[in-house]
Amino acid sequence: MGGQYSIDVAGFLSTTDTVATALESLEQSVTGAVSDLDRIAGIVAADPGLSSAVNGATDERRRTGPGAVQHGGAVVTAAGRVALAYVQADDDMASTTSGTEASVALPHTPGLGRREALVQ
Repeated sequence: MGGQYSIDVAGFLSTTDTVATALESLEQSVTGAVSDLDRIAGIVAADPGLSSAVNGATDERRRTGPGAVQHGGAVVTAAGRVALAYVQADDDMASTTSGTEASVALPHTPGLGRREALVQ
């Protein structure tokens, strides 16, 4: 085998929890900023030139702000799925290896192991 791979499940969970908390805070900030932009657009709506300038300057941010939060959430979700799949494959491999080395298959005890720690 070329190398050894492992996942620090507790570290992964801690990191993703920190990122998820930061994304929640970011979402609140973005929502507040978009609301402020809407108020500004309403204030300058009577002046077509100013309204056009404000909308031109803010339209991209109205899209990218919420999009960045959604993308961040999707990345955290995808990372969790990949880590879970890795841990499950590692557990399956360990079970298979244990089964070939021992004459008696070892039972899987629910509530123990890295997979359950990750899912919680």
